[in-house]
Amino acid sequence: MLLTTLLSVTLFFQSYKYPILPASGTKVESFVPKGWHIHEKAEGDLNKDNLPDLAAVIEADKPVKNLKEADNEQTPRLLFVAFKQADGSYKLSIQSNESIMLSNEGGVFGDPWEGLSVERGTLLVRFYGGSSSRWNYAYRWRFQNNDWFLIGATYTASSTHDGSYEKYDFNLITGTTEISKGAGEDEKGNTPKDKVTKLNIGKKPLLKLKTFKPVQYAIYKDIYL
Repeated sequence: MLLTTLLSVTLFFQSYKYPILPASGTKVESFVPKGWHIHEKAEGDLNKDNLPDLAAVIEADKPVKNLKEADNEQTPRLLFVAFKQADGSYKLSIQSNESIMLSNEGGVFGDPWEGLSVERGTLLVRFYGGSSSRWNYAYRWRFQNNDWFLIGATYTASSTHDGSYEKYDFNLITGTTEISKGAGEDEKGNTPKDKVTKLNIGKKPLLKLKTFKPVQYAIYKDIYL
């Protein structure tokens, strides 16, 4: 259901215009336009200058029409990163208008937002949703070559019926992929050992944060990022 919905997004005419964020500011609120609010923020060094940079997901106060669905109102969200300067101010590094799932894109589970964090010099964005069949996406973004690229991603599918799961962990720099599969308890209450497979799917051009849209890019077999 999620994949079908997201893949059909491009069929709709999008008339909504995202705000253009300021190029600089003194605090996170400086980058939040009127009519928007902070959904979540995180701090940490993202450009290796030993200064705590700022990342935030912001959300519009009101839903709008013709965002991704022609017959439904949705509330815009966007992600931005601002680098801290030596004088204590911030300089906008990236504004990504469509890389964040919206509050109605989590299926029966509800809002798919799971978190934003800075880990090991990268920005980690996570989503979770579904119903009896659950899905989880984790996207790892890194600033390199003066731009933002997706260097790692994890997709997990699980079932609340039998406790089974499949997890695909992609290193997009090297092409190395680890696939973990597990089953729930059997009739005797025993849980079989998880099966872990490692392979290399080959290097592919790295996706850019500026134009990224979740679950639009075929990566391996029927898995989309």
